[in-house]
Amino acid sequence: MKFSQTINSMFLCLLSLIFLSQLVFAQNIDAQKSDIYSKLRDRRCTEMSLDKCDCPAAKEMKAYIDALLEVGVAKEDIFYKVAKKFSPQVILDERIKAEAEQRLIKEIGDKRSQIISEPAALNFGKVSKKQAKVNKAFKLYNKGNVDLVITNIRVSCGCVTVSLRVDKNKSPFYGVAGANPGWQAVIEPGKFGELEVALDLNHSSMGMGKQIRNVFVSNNDPLNPEASLKVEIEVIE
Repeated sequence: MKFSQTINSMFLCLLSLIFLSQLVFAQNIDAQKSDIYSKLRDRRCTEMSLDKCDCPAAKEMKAYIDALLEVGVAKEDIFYKVAKKFSPQVILDERIKAEAEQRLIKEIGDKRSQIISEPAALNFGKVSKKQAKVNKAFKLYNKGNVDLVITNIRVSCGCVTVSLRVDKNKSPFYGVAGANPGWQAVIEPGKFGELEVALDLNHSSMGMGKQIRNVFVSNNDPLNPEASLKVEIEVIE
C-alpha cells in the first residue's frame, strides 16, 4: 500500500514538474515574442512597431516569427531570417539592422541590384484642393551591378496611382491592387526609371491638412525587396 502511495506521489510530482516546465517555456516564448515584435515594424504601417500593429501583413510576419520560435531558432537568427524574407528595413533597432544587413551582404556576394530613390521622400508641399489632381515623380536608380527587376508597384490608398517609365516604356497607372500579373520593368546598372505619382485631391480618403501616403516597389534588391517610398502633401482650401 505504501509502495503504491509512493508511486502515485512520484507520478503526481512528475506531472507537476512537466506542467511547470511547460508553463515556464510558454512564458519564455511570450517574452521573446514581445521583445522581438517591439524591434520590428511592418513596411505598410510605418508609424508603429509590430507589437502594436494587427494588419494582415503584420499578422503574416508574426506568424513567421512564432513558427521560428517554436522550433527553437535563436533570437539573432530570427532577425536575420526576417530581414532576408521581408527586408532589413522592417528592423527598428539600428544595431540589429546593421548586423542583419552585413550577414545578407556576405551571403549575397558582389553581384546584386540596388534600388535608390531620389528624392528619398516626395513632398508636394501646400496644394489647393481646387487643383483636383497633381502629379510628381521619383527617380528610381539602380546603383548595383546587375539588372534591377521591378515586379510590382502599388500604393497605400485609393487616392494615389503610380506609373513607371523606363526608357520609352511606360506602364499604365496602378493603384492599391498593384500591377497586372506578369508585369515587370528592368532598370540596367547605372540607369534609372521615373515613377510618376498622381494624387486625386477629391478622393473621399483625401482630407484637409497634412497627408502621408506610401508607394511600394517590389524588386530583386535583396536588401530592399519592397522599397517603401513616402509621399507627403498639405491640402488647403
